[in-house]
Amino acid sequence: MGVYLKTRYPGIFQYQGRQGGVYGIDYYDTDGKRVKKVTGSLLKDAQEQLDKMKNLKRKGGYRAFIEARKKTFNDLLDAYIKKVQDQKFFQNSIRYFIPVLRGKFNNWLLSEIGYKELEDFRNERKKVPTQYGGPRSERTLDIELSVLHKMFKKAFQWNWIEQNPFDRGDDLFSKKTGKRERALTPIEARQLIDASSEKIKPIILVALLTGLRKNDIFCLRWTDIDFDKARITLTEEKTKKSRTIHLSEDMIALFQSLSVKGELVFPGRKGKALTNVDKSFKKAVKESGLDPGKGSQKIVFHTLRHSCISQLIERGADTLMVKNYVNHASTQMTERYAHLSEEYQRRTAQLLDGLYDIQRVTGKKMVRNEENQNIST
Repeated sequence: MGVYLKTRYPGIFQYQGRQGGVYGIDYYDTDGKRVKKVTGSLLKDAQEQLDKMKNLKRKGGYRAFIEARKKTFNDLLDAYIKKVQDQKFFQNSIRYFIPVLRGKFNNWLLSEIGYKELEDFRNERKKVPTQYGGPRSERTLDIELSVLHKMFKKAFQWNWIEQNPFDRGDDLFSKKTGKRERALTPIEARQLIDASSEKIKPIILVALLTGLRKNDIFCLRWTDIDFDKARITLTEEKTKKSRTIHLSEDMIALFQSLSVKGELVFPGRKGKALTNVDKSFKKAVKESGLDPGKGSQKIVFHTLRHSCISQLIERGADTLMVKNYVNHASTQMTERYAHLSEEYQRRTAQLLDGLYDIQRVTGKKMVRNEENQNIST
């Protein structure tokens, strides 16, 4: 049998049982009914919950809160889909995961889904192979759980739950912090380019010469490219920030060598944006004869971004130039110098001219136009 102990904080008690001590709150609702419930092992959680109940009573929102406790997971899922369904990341990354979530939690009350249920879900998903038949990686599990995390964060903001169940622990997500370190040398990059199919070759070149992330390349539109001013203007998928990329002469030549087949520069089936090129990329890596590597040294599409950064540094770009060119938005340096001059950025882009012999790859003869630096063929 456990015992309830008073604390020096009014309205907060401590319960001592066989499994140890936990905290709880003791208060009266707007109907005068006494409510006594456990909140968890942390005192600050109990304090936050008690403050929240007091605020709700003060604002007259307690009855609405009680009604919100009747919300089911399907209610939350439907509301969340409405909020994000027009965003690109939903179309590319989340849509496939919705039936999985609905099949698992369905009409569960949100209050019934705690930390243990999330742990159980993660363990269940780990045993389910991917669509390609392989084991589900820690990264894939993290991506899936991050969707749930965002949903419960919204539920908490909407006062549908008293606490985000993810906040009760820190071991649902993998603890791996290692970053990919592989970068291709110019010789290795040429091997990869030569081994690539005609469909993926220009995509690889764009990644090597701009450092753009995969989804930004997939979503690139012809209207984003200004040939007169030799630049691309887009909103990045990851950072959601507008960004200008100044084009080198090689990049202009590359784009001008491509056929226009709709709004997208690299359209997929039925003119829609590509979702992945993993199969073609892996084939190119295999046929290039390069060591595919393992772990942080494995050659993946993001390796091309690292390769771009590596070659900029090798060709004399300083740290500030590189951070601005590839838009490392999370660094203090990038935030501090977010408005460098166009000429400064243009000179950064031109450091990569001549690196991959665009004329040889595209079969287009390059002629410099000194007025606007466009390329005629």
